[in-house]
Amino acid sequence: MKVPRWLRWRSDAELREEIQAHLEMEIQANLDRGFSPEQARAAAQRRFGNATRVRERAREADPFFSLEIVLKEARYALRSLLRVPGFTLAASATLALAIGASTAIFTVTYRVLLNPLPYSESARILVLDFGNTAANLPSGFRSISSQQYFQYLDGARTLSSLAVYQPGDLTISGRGAPERIRVSRVTPSLGSVLGVRPAVGRWFTEDEGVPGARPVAILSDALWISRYGGDRTIVGQSVDLDGVPAEVVGVMPRSHAFPEPGTDVWVPLALTRATASPGYSFTGVARLRDGATIQGARVELTRLTNDLEAAYPGNGYRAFVSTALTLIEGTVGRVSTMLWILLASVGLLWLVACANVGNLFLVRTEARQREVAVRRALGAGRGGVARLFLAESALLSIVGGAAGLALAATATRLLVAFGPASLPRLENVRLDAVSLMFAGALTAVTGLALGVLPLLRGVWIAPLLQEGGRANTGSRRSHRTRHALMGSQVALALVLLVASGLLVRSFLRLLAVDPGFDPGSTLTLQVGLPPAQYPDRERVVAFHHAVLDRIAALPGVTATSVSTCLPLSSRGFCSGNTLAVEGRPRQPGRIPRAVAQRAVAGGYFEAMGMRLVRGRGLDRADVDRREPVVVVDEAMVDAYFPGEDPIGRRIAFGYQSSNGPWRTIVGVVENTVTIGLAELNPIAKLYLPMSTSSSPDRPASGLLGPDISVMSYVVRSSTPPLGLAAAVRRTIDEVDATVAMARIETLQDAVNRAAEQAAFTTVLLALAAGVALLLGVVGIYGVVSYVVSQRTGEIGVRLALGAEPGNVAAMIVRQGGVVALGGVLAGLAAALVGGRLIASLLYDVSPRDPAVFAAAAVTLFGVAVLACWLPARRAARVSPVQALRAD
Repeated sequence: MKVPRWLRWRSDAELREEIQAHLEMEIQANLDRGFSPEQARAAAQRRFGNATRVRERAREADPFFSLEIVLKEARYALRSLLRVPGFTLAASATLALAIGASTAIFTVTYRVLLNPLPYSESARILVLDFGNTAANLPSGFRSISSQQYFQYLDGARTLSSLAVYQPGDLTISGRGAPERIRVSRVTPSLGSVLGVRPAVGRWFTEDEGVPGARPVAILSDALWISRYGGDRTIVGQSVDLDGVPAEVVGVMPRSHAFPEPGTDVWVPLALTRATASPGYSFTGVARLRDGATIQGARVELTRLTNDLEAAYPGNGYRAFVSTALTLIEGTVGRVSTMLWILLASVGLLWLVACANVGNLFLVRTEARQREVAVRRALGAGRGGVARLFLAESALLSIVGGAAGLALAATATRLLVAFGPASLPRLENVRLDAVSLMFAGALTAVTGLALGVLPLLRGVWIAPLLQEGGRANTGSRRSHRTRHALMGSQVALALVLLVASGLLVRSFLRLLAVDPGFDPGSTLTLQVGLPPAQYPDRERVVAFHHAVLDRIAALPGVTATSVSTCLPLSSRGFCSGNTLAVEGRPRQPGRIPRAVAQRAVAGGYFEAMGMRLVRGRGLDRADVDRREPVVVVDEAMVDAYFPGEDPIGRRIAFGYQSSNGPWRTIVGVVENTVTIGLAELNPIAKLYLPMSTSSSPDRPASGLLGPDISVMSYVVRSSTPPLGLAAAVRRTIDEVDATVAMARIETLQDAVNRAAEQAAFTTVLLALAAGVALLLGVVGIYGVVSYVVSQRTGEIGVRLALGAEPGNVAAMIVRQGGVVALGGVLAGLAAALVGGRLIASLLYDVSPRDPAVFAAAAVTLFGVAVLACWLPARRAARVSPVQALRAD
């Protein structure tokens, strides 16, 4: 029957009144025709048909559904859900967990990877990354020389501006105790590259970036607040930086953290064409010109770098290939893979939760078949039935989403508080409008999916009335739907189990890595000497020896020394160069392997707990006599003396050297890690006495060795190492109270920090896998329990006819086990295909590790069978008489 236009856009009460009025009018018209009252009413009702159906069709004709009907269905759904608190609590808690976890990880991913950097048109800012074909380095060589800088400045047409910077440390004094802070030496052009201005004051002028210019500095917001209390009058005043007065010309905004979080001060970097050198000492950033592409910039930068070979032959410029990155790509690095994998894992967790709650919905739907049949029989259309299910799913999703959002807020704060310090932009992570929209969209999709799921099976009056009996065990179609959801839960949970298992095994391998030194009971700290007070090598060495002698006399100290760079230092490679070997001519077109250099004091290997392989170490006499000797590690021997004994051989820094100065190899030590624990190819290193290194007034060019004005102390003790920090501070004050001490930690802290990112990923993915496993098991248990309860009569008949309880239990377990086995096989196939996605996060573990796959499959199948066995055992113990009576 077509719904008349006059019945549309009415409230429920209005519809009832309108239908009743027209019914009375029809009755009166029939009476006027001579019908008896009974005949007039019957004829009018036949003409109008079922009033309930007419009202429902009127509602379905309204595309917006009136507010009254929505509120009515919501009130009914709320009463219905309150009558089953167990189902409501389980479903909403499951959804809250899934939505909360998904929102928290999405927030981290969005704020770290997708949120634009706080710079003007940040997508056009590039990091000048390179690959080196001669060194078999496809990318990751971020350093450039000052020769490259001026070459790009003159010839790059794809770049509108270019800058270089050089991070470091210095001592700030005045208005408080001396403090060791992070500094970034930058060319004044950095301001135009980033498109950022100081919040207070101004940026550097070009005249301030030339040799001989008056010293100026710009403070970070954090240093401005912590040291100067946010005093705006500090701009224009002088601060002492390494003993040199520098005028403060500006304060950067709080959001500015370039080139790294924790940078406290920016000072101008003075470079000239006359002093340009081949040393790779700087990192370059540039802004693309309007209309230029990153691919075009790579081609041009590669050509310009290769052209330098003609002007500076032998420096290996022809081997460089530009792999320039956007600044956001250069900032996040490999973290992007980790975060996308975590986001995918919580997405799988959300699917497991939806499958779990969906199965509960199907079970609840079958238990309400008569209610739905009565609705249809009374005239409710498909829209009315749809509203029944959608109202309940919407309420559950809203409750779950609200609780999930609260959970996400807490989880996000915990992730920020306990996340790895190596995770870039972590300080910017917080819930924002985008996070709220994501949570809202996920809640809406969840509610719609759960509400539509029961409708996909079809809702018909006759089948519902036929299958609504007490002894009904569900149609084949309902069985297939439940089994499909059950198998999906198992498959998705297995994928997460395999991924977490691979990461756990990789993490254990990482923890078992021998770093090449003994991190136990060892304190480390950094000391920087201002050039103004320590202008030459002799004064620097005298200071370090005076401090070392006093530290060695402290109670509990068993060994102490210093080095320009410690393993797992945040400075990474620190400094290095290629080498020339005496008597071995340079091979044209071949660039030898670069070797990291460390200047150390006597007793360094003993203080670090490093093992000597052959020869001898370095002692105090080598430093005092300025002996030209070095100790190398096994990686350096493999690179320069494969199959030879290096003891007694002489080397020089810079492989073009032919006349020295030559240094004699006197010992070989085992390899140590450099940047991280997961170094499959150790970086070659050599160690030289600090007195034969470069002087503080001559920055390290790589030809004379590293600069010894900034040194890291190593103090091994028989007592808790951090307890020595105060005593070490006093010993330094006894020598020079103006020298600051920084980066106080134990060697074990450095090792732990190197593994924290892997631990972070492993813990989160393991939690997701554990929750998915729990949800999957609970889902299987719930479905099997429901099926068993529906088959109570059948089980009673079997038992009454002589079936053994064990056989009945085995039948139920077998049926559930087949579904679980199908899910396990599907999950194994998906894990095999998806294993490549996490390969970059694994250390010394194959993404198809058979032990992990087997353990995950057996574990999941075992707990799934257990979830089937528990209700099966209960069913087998039912008395046949009670089962038959229940039917």
